[in-house]
Amino acid sequence: MLECDIMQIKRRDMMLSNIYKGYKNYYSKEKEIGKATGVVSIIKFNEVDKPLEVHYNFKDATIVDSNYTWVQVAIKDSNVWIKAMYDESDKLIEIYIDVTNGNYFDDINNPEYEDLFLDIIIPSKGHIYQMDDVELMKAYRDNTISEEEFKLSKIVCRNLI
Repeated sequence: MLECDIMQIKRRDMMLSNIYKGYKNYYSKEKEIGKATGVVSIIKFNEVDKPLEVHYNFKDATIVDSNYTWVQVAIKDSNVWIKAMYDESDKLIEIYIDVTNGNYFDDINNPEYEDLFLDIIIPSKGHIYQMDDVELMKAYRDNTISEEEFKLSKIVCRNLI
């Protein structure tokens, strides 16, 4: 059987229904955020069967475990989706910013976004890391994303850093 490594734009939602299916409490509210509007959510992971660990070039981190909390911010007419991740002692683990191809508010209680591959990670120590350049380039070469989407991702990321 031939395996294909096909890139695709992933649609993700605020409730994390397509990423993490553990026991969690979820609260969201539409808010004014400065001059913008959007949705802010809090997810409290109550019981976790298996922690979710990520492995970056600069460190390893557990980002989901029992009693961990995520605060997410989705801003209308924006190309970023912000997640702040906290451990069981409410200590900041990292801020994770997805560069998006748009944030969608069809369901105001569970907004969605299209992931445009580039990410910015700010660990609790405060350094800024741009991630997934290789994925972005592969998606562009494979025609998963257009030249316009490729440029948008780079511009949004550059403006944030």
